[in-house]
Amino acid sequence: MKYESFTFRTKPPKHYLAPSAEEMQEVAKKVGLKSFSRDFVADLANLAAGGAIQAPSKYRKIIRKKVEERGIKTSSDGEYEMPKGADYTWEKSQYKALDAHTAKEMSYHQNVCDFLESVDISRFPGETPLTQTMSMLKMLSLQKGGASEGGSNGGEILPIFQEDDDNPPGSIKKKLYDQMETVASLTEEELDMLDPEREEVLSVLSKLKIAEELATPNKALMLKVSRKLDQFSKMKSRKTKIEKPNSDGNEMRTRGIEHLGELPQINKPEWATYRKSKKLFMYKAVTGQTPLRERITKEERKQAIFILVDGSGSMSGTKHYKASGVIMNRLKAVIEGNAEVFVSVFDTEMGEVNKATSKEEAKELIKKFTNGNFDGGGTDIAEAVKSAHQYMEDKVKEGAMLYRPEIVVLTDEDSSADGVKKSDIKGSVVHGFAMETNNPNLVALAASTGGVGRENF
Repeated sequence: MKYESFTFRTKPPKHYLAPSAEEMQEVAKKVGLKSFSRDFVADLANLAAGGAIQAPSKYRKIIRKKVEERGIKTSSDGEYEMPKGADYTWEKSQYKALDAHTAKEMSYHQNVCDFLESVDISRFPGETPLTQTMSMLKMLSLQKGGASEGGSNGGEILPIFQEDDDNPPGSIKKKLYDQMETVASLTEEELDMLDPEREEVLSVLSKLKIAEELATPNKALMLKVSRKLDQFSKMKSRKTKIEKPNSDGNEMRTRGIEHLGELPQINKPEWATYRKSKKLFMYKAVTGQTPLRERITKEERKQAIFILVDGSGSMSGTKHYKASGVIMNRLKAVIEGNAEVFVSVFDTEMGEVNKATSKEEAKELIKKFTNGNFDGGGTDIAEAVKSAHQYMEDKVKEGAMLYRPEIVVLTDEDSSADGVKKSDIKGSVVHGFAMETNNPNLVALAASTGGVGRENF
């Protein structure tokens, strides 16, 4: 077989049938890889089948011949151009120039072999070694210089393997491994937030789609922020059960008497105290020490979370995706069944309220928010916080099964939070995140309510 069609860097095992060009194209299409180096695919396939990497001496003559056939650019003075990175630009001797270009290309192929020697394609999704190979190449193409641009023409040079002290083969491999390990570590809730339209059972293509998105700074930042919030114990969301007196309830509880009108309901043994000492009896009753048994029912309630997002035009770029990460984190609690989330983009007043009470609504809300653009005017944090508090108070009065309202403020404004006090929003906890700026008033408000406050977030 000609070296233009098959690799010379690796040797396949005996009786091994390498994948054809058609098979390569078919699998590449399956994983969404538009172009690839056929030689590189053949290398990986050979090694996956038990083949071996060739010694450089085995293919040096091939490289020399390729350089000669391609030719070397000459100057008007008849001198030969030296390869990029050489100590000087032009060489009078054709043979020395050929040697220099050959050495340059040999260095490239050695970098490729260093990568081939250590990469483990089984770390990448796929049912067959060829599919895993194409998956790896798909991820490699996301790295700077890792994409093929000339189709499957056999021996295309990949810039990522050219000499680069800042990006050695080992570093490239680690980046790819890290990306796939991140995908493997994602929870079901994180998967729903990062890819709301994903399949329930991840296919090779869906895994690569998520890995590709996480290779971009925006989605990676969202995940980082969301996981950072998981570390804050004050922001743990959970359901609770509220006990309510009910004469028809099927459960009993014991509590302290609240007023003298409840004396007929106290436990019978307590009347023995009355007979011994009326003074002691009344003292215990007035101070709430007298036990009382009553029938109750238990109501399960979810945590109420209201997220206020600063809608000013400056909340774009990284600030927007940091805010998206916070929303992603709070919406995970909806998917887990522990909370209901309300989101409003505000400026000088609270805007339209979007809600998520189920997994489906949470997925729709994260899509709507991450794709949204905001162009609000001024910012009034105090007014928005008061409005959010009242909104949730009204919800509970209407019969919503919610408890412990939590207000999350996301802003890049550095003031306007001093117009609201803990007493204005009694019962609500505030978490405040000042995006890439200082806002001591917001942090102080959060601390006063028992919440999390962070500046330069």
